[in-house]
Amino acid sequence: MDAEIKTLASEEIYRNRWMALKEDRILRADGSEGIYSVIEKSDFVVIIALENDEIYVVEQYRYPLNKRTTELPQGSWECSPDAAPEDVAAGELKEETGLSAGKLEYVGYQKLAQGYSAQGYHIYLATQLTFIGQQLDKEEYGLTVKKIKISDFTQLIVNGEITDATSVTAFLLAKAKNMITENS
Repeated sequence: MDAEIKTLASEEIYRNRWMALKEDRILRADGSEGIYSVIEKSDFVVIIALENDEIYVVEQYRYPLNKRTTELPQGSWECSPDAAPEDVAAGELKEETGLSAGKLEYVGYQKLAQGYSAQGYHIYLATQLTFIGQQLDKEEYGLTVKKIKISDFTQLIVNGEITDATSVTAFLLAKAKNMITENS
């Protein structure tokens, strides 16, 4: 199938170690021209760490929102963009929560915001957990971790208190696949 939109020119507007912003001049199938802005970011991982009927969450300050939010542990390795997703998942779990998983199961892959980025994320379910100590990097200053009941996590989503789309989608996908139950 031919692309519905053809790129006529592309210009990088900005780049740092985490992302790049480009602006493309485009030609639509109807012959009209326009611009399309695209954010380029590496894929990342999100980890659902379960212990009995509880799930580990992290709370951290999110600058764009000017508040602390509750989310599932997640991240990427900007310095090692070719690292295997399961290695990143194990590393991010250890870094953010201080946990090592005896079992790490792949849940699936989702796109984050396909209207402006091709970035996606790999979802893992971590069980058989052992605490070995948090290893936060300086970008994670103030991050805290806690366990909450799976039913409470669900209720926080329903109440609009957990609004991180990645956390919500990862959790609901794992539940839909019967990988999470109230008696996990």
